[in-house]
Amino acid sequence: MLLTAVLVAVLMGAPAGPLEPGVATGPFDAAVDRRGRIYVTEGDTLVRLAPRGRRATVASFPSRMVPAPARLPDGTPRGMPVRMRAVPSAVTQGPDGAFYVAELTGFPYPPGRARVWRVVPGRPPEVYAGGLTAVVDLAWGPGGLYVLEIARNGLLSGDRTGALLHVPDQGPHRVVASAGLIAPSGLTIRGRYAYVTTCGDCAGEGTVRRIALSG
Repeated sequence: MLLTAVLVAVLMGAPAGPLEPGVATGPFDAAVDRRGRIYVTEGDTLVRLAPRGRRATVASFPSRMVPAPARLPDGTPRGMPVRMRAVPSAVTQGPDGAFYVAELTGFPYPPGRARVWRVVPGRPPEVYAGGLTAVVDLAWGPGGLYVLEIARNGLLSGDRTGALLHVPDQGPHRVVASAGLIAPSGLTIRGRYAYVTTCGDCAGEGTVRRIALSG
């Protein structure tokens, strides 16, 4: 999977360029609705799969222009606008029946620019939450939605510390846990506990952390 390769390269300190427009990336994540239909995030879209290989695009997520963090190999100087893809990385169905889709964002992976979209099939997607960074998974739990950031200071920061955040319907985001969450990549919630996988790029050193949730 191209996204996984880029994440591993960045987290291990190797150079990783932008995801080029038009490259087929994913699928990254999947969710099943109450009728058994499968939805996957792929490229910059949410796609519904049907039997016999039929597929339909449910939503497309737009690119944005952001400042280049440094001079790029193509000669683009620092601070000049570059196109950043959405790169939807996770999807889950909410208690309201809508789908919630999280962004990792593409290069240059700026902190605070990732979003969670609310998608109702047949309607344009709406931004549900912003101000996030490099989101790789999300799940519903006590008090609302929880999102997992693989690198809370940005994929190009050199800091491998991630974070689990609570994103309520109303009010600011709250960091539930961050210390010890090194390159976290997976999240599931059961009851009042979150289970987070860490260090997915560390051979033999990955862990599963149990985190109590207060809601």
